[in-house]
Amino acid sequence: MPMRPRLSRPPRILIASDQNHALSDVVRSLGRQGYSVLRVFAEASVLERARTARPDVIVLDAALGEGQALDVSRMLRADPSIGSGTPILLLVPTRPQRDDHLKALRAGVWELVRQPLNVGELLGRLDRYVLGKVERDGASRRDLVDDVTGLYTTQGLARRAGELILQAAQHNTSVACVAVAPDRDGPEAGTDGRDALRGVARLLAASGRRSDAIGRIGPAEFAVVAAGVNRVGARQLAQRLRDAVGVELRAGYDAIGSRRAGALEGRGLLARAARALEMAKLEGKWIKEARE
Repeated sequence: MPMRPRLSRPPRILIASDQNHALSDVVRSLGRQGYSVLRVFAEASVLERARTARPDVIVLDAALGEGQALDVSRMLRADPSIGSGTPILLLVPTRPQRDDHLKALRAGVWELVRQPLNVGELLGRLDRYVLGKVERDGASRRDLVDDVTGLYTTQGLARRAGELILQAAQHNTSVACVAVAPDRDGPEAGTDGRDALRGVARLLAASGRRSDAIGRIGPAEFAVVAAGVNRVGARQLAQRLRDAVGVELRAGYDAIGSRRAGALEGRGLLARAARALEMAKLEGKWIKEARE
């Protein structure tokens, strides 16, 4: 179990569930371990409570609002005050299938937790998630967000990629990174300036899914990290980005399955895709897959 960080306040957990009796023992156990537990019993109140409380972790019950928990998760992810950096766990009554994992992943859920809950295991998960969130919150916005494009910086994207790798491992699925850059020999080779970069950034952002992470990793290089995407999907993503931008691109990509996900950090995934992009440039190919 990771060492819990020292905070100026107790770590805050928001639990959204109408199972008051079933979760009462869990709530008491979390309180004894120093957590501040906030309860919400209706899906309509979750977003407002999350905005005001700024929890470190959000726990949603899959049965909340007659099965509307995934919609609630998407709503939370779309709110700037919550964003992608607050872990969301989903309590499920039965063993989830692959389709359940993929739907949850696309809705921004970090992990599915089967009921009845094992309090000890839940505490280990929460401690790990709180530690990661405290580290992210301690980083300055300038370090994580590119001031020209509004996308992630390399550091910010590496952090987010690490989170997506963790989510992919929890959902037993793959994660891919596609790095792209305008072809210097193409018709847009002479384009320069911040307006051009912002234009490319807007098009890339518009072509991605809400669950994707997009960043600027070089002077004119960008990368997209997408969970639930394998190697075939990575090539399709690269083609979609090429079509969206409307100029000739070079691309490099890497994709890892859930078995490799636990052994690779976000920065490593970005580096492999970036190296593949450089090889595509050197070899005159439009796309190149990373190789060992």
